[in-house]
This record gives sequence, C-alpha cells and structure tokens, in this order.
Amino acid sequence: MMRLFVALAPPPELRATLAGMALGLPGARWVAADNLHLTLCFIGEVSPAEAEDLDGALSALRAPAVEVRLGGIGTFGQGRRVHALWVGAARTPALVHLQKAVERAVTRAGFTPERRKFTPHVTLARLRGADRGRLEGFIGGHNDRPFPAFTAEAVTLYRSHLTHDGAHYEPLADYPLEGGPLESGGVA
Repeated sequence: MMRLFVALAPPPELRATLAGMALGLPGARWVAADNLHLTLCFIGEVSPAEAEDLDGALSALRAPAVEVRLGGIGTFGQGRRVHALWVGAARTPALVHLQKAVERAVTRAGFTPERRKFTPHVTLARLRGADRGRLEGFIGGHNDRPFPAFTAEAVTLYRSHLTHDGAHYEPLADYPLEGGPLESGGVA
C-alpha cells in the first residue's frame, strides 16, 4: 500500500526561503525544504493498481497554470492543541478551480477526497508543546513578510513515507497544467 496526495511544489528558491525561517521556536519540528508543498487533495492508502488508476485520471487533468501567492502565518489547532505552523496561500479563484479539478480527477479514479474545507497553505512545522508566547512572537515577526509569487505549471502526485523522524515525501509523477512545460510521468 502507498499513502498518496496531490500537491503543488514551490520552486526551490522559495522552499529554501521558507526553510530558512526554521529558527527560534522550541517545540517545533520543522519541515525540510524538499518536503515543503501545498496540498490540493489528500488521497490516503492505495494499492499499486489503484495508484495506476489515479495516474490515468491525473494524466487527463486539464487546468490552466496558476499563480500562487504566499503570505500570512497561521496555525492549526487551538489553545494547547496547536499542532501545525503554516504560511498561507491566497485563495484565488484560479487556485480553487485547480483544487476542484484535482478533486474531480481523484473522484473519477474511484477515491473519496477529504471533506475538510480547502485551506491553501504550506506547512512549515509540526508543533508539540511550543511556548505560546514564543509562537505568537514568531507569527508576529513573520506575518507581514513578503514572499515572491510563483506560477505552478504542474501538479505532483506524492507518496508519503511515515518514519519516527517525521514524514518524507517522494514525488511520483508531475502532471503539466496548460502552459506548463513539464512532461507527464507515470507512477512507478
């Protein structure tokens, strides 16, 4: 079985910038630069045969390339149960359209997408026992930080490998968006 999701990968320079923020917050387990992504659809555990069906559905995806603008720092969870630190992405009509197109492709492949509201973001860190004052200081210090916009020219199918040190994300295939130069790849 493989644990899969579909996401956008920020360009390497932006991932390095985001990873460079990983300072001064005890209780944070920072996401490595090469693992930073914006999830469009979590799929979950699938068999290799199901992954092939998913690859076929995503290969038929037709959507325009989309500009992604990051900004604003936030958290998931409340009170003592804050568990993730993220930088948000503008919820533009183009990004929502792409997310819905990916969900439709996933549904055509026979999967039921998550029903949580799409909140576009890039997770920076997982939190456990982070000091609330330091967390608020981190958010306040970075909340207005500008990030360069990027054009997502492909969506990527990722495999998540869960380890005791955290998750590692392996890109399996890229699916070009209209105007994107990347070649579509199959699932290995």
